[in-house]
This record gives sequence, structure tokens and C-alpha cells, in this order.
Amino acid sequence: MAETYRKSKIEHYLERLQVRKEALTAQLEMQGLEISKEFICGQLSATDLIIREISMEFGLNENHTEGGDDHVSKTCSKLGSSKPSTFEGNKDPGR
Repeated sequence: MAETYRKSKIEHYLERLQVRKEALTAQLEMQGLEISKEFICGQLSATDLIIREISMEFGLNENHTEGGDDHVSKTCSKLGSSKPSTFEGNKDPGR
């Protein structure tokens, strides 16, 4: 019984991570968040990695890992911006 309960908790946690991943993907497509694109892509990649690691560690089915690294890369690259990143744009030449 305890093993079933723990597996159920892990699956529930993976479902919550999947919801976060979908929310981050939606944020990438929103107007006005272009400045935060790199940050959101980083969070999306990290969330995807956590989902895959947990699924592999606990031998859960593959429906939690749909999309994967290639999907995250394609999502982030297709929304590419011609604007420089905030880090590149704010360099102080006097330093």
C-alpha cells in the first residue's frame, strides 16, 4: 500500500511539472515577454530535465516525458528574437 501511495505522489508531482511546462511554453508565445525569453527558455529546459530524470529514476511511463529536449529547443528557437539579450545590451564599456 505504501509503495502505491508513493508512486501516486510521484505521478501527481510529474503532472504538476507538466502543467508548469505548458504554462512556460504559453508564456514564450505571449506578446510583451520577449525580454524574458531566455529566462523562460532556461526554466522550460530545467523543468523538462526534471521531468525526464524523475520518470527515468522511478521507471514511469513515457507519457510524462513527451516533448523532450528537442521539443524545448525547437520551441525556444522558433521564437527567436532579433533583439540583443538584456545582458549583452547593458554592457558597460568603461569596465
